[in-house]
Amino acid sequence: MSVPGIVGLCHIGFAVHSIEEFRCTWGALLGIEDWLVRDVDHPDGLLQLHGEILGPSSGRVAFARLADTAIELVEPHRGRTRTSAWLEERGPGIHHLAFWVDDLDRAVSALGDGAEVSYSPVGRHPDTMFPMTAVVRGRGAMPLAPTPTDPGFWAYTESRDARVPWCLELLDARSTDVVRAAFGDHLVYPRPHHEDQA
Repeated sequence: MSVPGIVGLCHIGFAVHSIEEFRCTWGALLGIEDWLVRDVDHPDGLLQLHGEILGPSSGRVAFARLADTAIELVEPHRGRTRTSAWLEERGPGIHHLAFWVDDLDRAVSALGDGAEVSYSPVGRHPDTMFPMTAVVRGRGAMPLAPTPTDPGFWAYTESRDARVPWCLELLDARSTDVVRAAFGDHLVYPRPHHEDQA
């Protein structure tokens, strides 16, 4: 099993009970001062977790740059999400590595039976595919909601056999403009395609 078309690391994600506590401890130790914090609301039926269509949820995310790396903190508040389930099962810590891929459909297909699309917009999971019209609402534009014909440009995947627990988040590099509009330079983006050919 291999993931084709990885074009770069986007961020390292941490599941946390408190963004503020992380910012005051690890953030201070690492000298991170510039955080982008967003409240996120997911409406009923937007997301799936292991094939189960989820109800409404809310939480908060924070992004920061540390040298050439980006960090995401995910603090769930209400409802069931991958992060809230993770915190219940394993506690706070590294939750996912997020990589840009040049074609998300191809990357997910290449994972085959060795991995599961464990958390994503419902249209990305084979057992929950149906037209979506839900919209994510929060402070600022959150680039998470698919259009009725688009299953979404991100997916959390998990190995079915790995003993080391973490998620691999894949992001379609063709959506970097949407993500940059929401999060600015707090994330790491792949180089534009024309630079790769130079």
